[in-house]
Amino acid sequence: MKSGFGHGAQLMKASYALVREERGLLWFPVISISCVVIVAAFWIFEGTWLYAVDGPRIVYPVLVALGLYSATFIGVFFNVALVEAAARNLDGEPAGVAESCSLAWSRRRAIAGWAAFSVFVSLLLALFRSSRGLRWLGGAAQIAWNFATIFVVPLIALDGLGSGEARRKSFELARNNWQSETGGLVALRLVLAVPGLLVYAAFRLLADGHVHSVAGKALLGCVLLAGAAIAVVASVIRHVFAVELYRASRAELPLAA
Repeated sequence: MKSGFGHGAQLMKASYALVREERGLLWFPVISISCVVIVAAFWIFEGTWLYAVDGPRIVYPVLVALGLYSATFIGVFFNVALVEAAARNLDGEPAGVAESCSLAWSRRRAIAGWAAFSVFVSLLLALFRSSRGLRWLGGAAQIAWNFATIFVVPLIALDGLGSGEARRKSFELARNNWQSETGGLVALRLVLAVPGLLVYAAFRLLADGHVHSVAGKALLGCVLLAGAAIAVVASVIRHVFAVELYRASRAELPLAA
């Protein structure tokens, strides 16, 4: 297998081309976000009701934990379905949302385990980032974690591995393919740099109250919506890139049955 930053950039370019050609892949994050909104509304309602009836405060952390876990489970579930659809498209096979979600449902135990571990790590990293003295350490740890676990979802979706085994093999794959992975992710970030700056500027203008006209606020709102759409597309491209890189490196790392 070719390795290096250039190879990763080429794979990222191929991933973008696939998403542009197979726009049905964009339905997975759209459905995922819609489901997360519904679930979040349910847990907010439960919390509001508990507050209205003056329920025991010890239950609030439980509701928060359940809300975080359910939202994470949904996100991982649809990412697994997305990866399955992307892999089938790369093989030239049709892949619908229903059949891809059916495959993801068959991986529900691994998804549940990975969702639980992800919530635990996210809370731990958030604790580090909330501390002034450990903020930079928390940020660096978050980047390293995202880098090392990029193959977990493909391993669950395409090889049916459990959460722990997928995590271990993802670390190994990331270590063996760090140049290609870095090259691809850096290429994606460079492409998103200018749109990201525009979205951030629009957000700051709205948040700081520098724009007072309705037309100006509407324009900046449109920029923020466009930014959200770009973020969704970028997320899909990143998952397709993980599939591309995993398939390219698969022969070098035999997987247990």
